[in-house]
Amino acid sequence: MSIFYGIACMLSIILLVTYFFVDKKREKGLMFLFVSILVCNTGYFILSLSRTLTLALIGNSIAYVGNVFLPFFMLMLILDVCKIKHSKVLNYILISVGIVILFIATSGGYLPIYYKEVSLEIVEGGAKLVKEYGPLHILYFVYLFGYMASMVAVLIYSMAKKKLTSKMHASFLCVIVFGNILVWLIEQFVPNEFEFLCVSYVLNECLLLFLYGMLREYDLIKSKSTKENVVDIQVDMSVLEFEDKLTEEQIAIVYTNWKEINTLTKREKEIAKLLLLGYKRKEIAQKLFLSESSVRNHITNILKKLQVENREDLCKKAKSFI
Repeated sequence: MSIFYGIACMLSIILLVTYFFVDKKREKGLMFLFVSILVCNTGYFILSLSRTLTLALIGNSIAYVGNVFLPFFMLMLILDVCKIKHSKVLNYILISVGIVILFIATSGGYLPIYYKEVSLEIVEGGAKLVKEYGPLHILYFVYLFGYMASMVAVLIYSMAKKKLTSKMHASFLCVIVFGNILVWLIEQFVPNEFEFLCVSYVLNECLLLFLYGMLREYDLIKSKSTKENVVDIQVDMSVLEFEDKLTEEQIAIVYTNWKEINTLTKREKEIAKLLLLGYKRKEIAQKLFLSESSVRNHITNILKKLQVENREDLCKKAKSFI
């Protein structure tokens, strides 16, 4: 039996290392989830190798560290994938509740609140704790049930509001959540000598890595599409700007026919001409050896005097005098 726990622990290490290679952004929620699974499986492995009750209780406590906080990180990951924002206060509350549950769950052998009595038994070469549950053991079930219900509620809400990227992503999350619930229920009501949750955790890590890979691919495609759209917009803008430009000959005609041009000062006429030629504010400032703020003020006055809103309107109105 110890061999199986050892294999599960080794696979957890390999998957955690794989995660660091796959996730360049270092998503904290996913990282801590993988760490929690490793801690949990390490605790099971230590417990299976134990030959004294003290060491077995230490291994059991280590496993509970992973088991208590794993649902928290799983819920945070689901909220993140489903793009549901939540308050940081909620994180602090859930972590505080987890610490209290962890204290109760690891009190075995010291206080009769979680286990009334506990002893060590060797089964098929592996150690196992024989437990008689205490009055506060029910709190751990309530704690896990609360998280499971929350995860299911978030998934149902996300699918109803279509917040998930695709049906495939929703399916993966459903398999992970409902799979864990099923394994947990089997362990509670069917007698067994092996903690099947450690195998379930490893399978979940594989599914999560695959899901994360799909999400990252989706983000890359989306980002590429967005960049292409931006390029298209920039091209359209450059065409628009080219069409808005006037030639020197056209500007000469405009200055002859547009009477309001005479209300401009010499500098303003000069700047207005450059605007009609297609120069940008920064380029005008460099060409006339002025500050950008001065050019901006001149442009404001030009637009006000000629009763136009912007450079595009200025060009359109100027063309009407050709």
